[in-house]
Amino acid sequence: MMAILLGTQLLIGCSQRESSSSKSNETLPSPEQVQRVELLNQTADDMYNKVMQGDITGGRMVLQQLGDQVTQIQYYGIASVEGMNALAETVTQAKRAFNAAKYSPDEGQVYVAKIRLATDALTHTNQPMWLQYYKLLIEDVNGIERSAVDKQKQGLTQFINQLAQHYAVIHPSLLISRNPGDVEQADSLMVFLSNQLRSDQDPYSPVTSVITPLRQIIDKLFLKKDAAAYLPIVDQQNPIYWTLVLGSFILAALAFAGWRLSRKDNGLVPVRKKDEA
Repeated sequence: MMAILLGTQLLIGCSQRESSSSKSNETLPSPEQVQRVELLNQTADDMYNKVMQGDITGGRMVLQQLGDQVTQIQYYGIASVEGMNALAETVTQAKRAFNAAKYSPDEGQVYVAKIRLATDALTHTNQPMWLQYYKLLIEDVNGIERSAVDKQKQGLTQFINQLAQHYAVIHPSLLISRNPGDVEQADSLMVFLSNQLRSDQDPYSPVTSVITPLRQIIDKLFLKKDAAAYLPIVDQQNPIYWTLVLGSFILAALAFAGWRLSRKDNGLVPVRKKDEA
């Protein structure tokens, strides 16, 4: 079984906030908003470093500060409603993990990494750190394709789970940085793949059929090239049921992936700015 290329450290570089290209229908953030978001990013960096160094008490205290800061920021012109909600929900989940009767260091590290990447996405709109997950996601997709072609169920399960785990780490950042509709398309494909593992029918043909749109939507999210038109994947046997459960299943799948991720090497990949590569 191929090992997941993960690490326990994000290498956070100090860089100036990059100016985002303004859109005609968007309100530009005020200087006060920008200052508050930059402070939020610094707080997330401090929290991340404390937790990774084993200072759980200090990390918990900074997490509380970060939670207070999140509620004091007006996000118009900075993030969509979906992005704002994704950040707030991730912070809430992190608080639950850190205040649990039995704290899990691995789970805590995963949550602070998700928050760190999300706040970086708010302050570095052109080159956020989560972009460096592209290679990892594509390697997962290549593994899925090989396993489906060779009809290897064990490999298929492994690579689909790995893809879900890696995708879960950057999901809040995606909702901050990208069009929510594009993220929903990626979500639906992730759900479709996970659903095939639970199906009693042959999963190989359905999985193979979505490899191309999966690569296309990943390329679109990572701005690698112009992606072809996306065609939604629908369960032909139960289309109405699929529509009804899709939203809740996406949340459940991402939550499960986050839990699985916390059990395997913390689910983190070293992230470096281009000038550190």
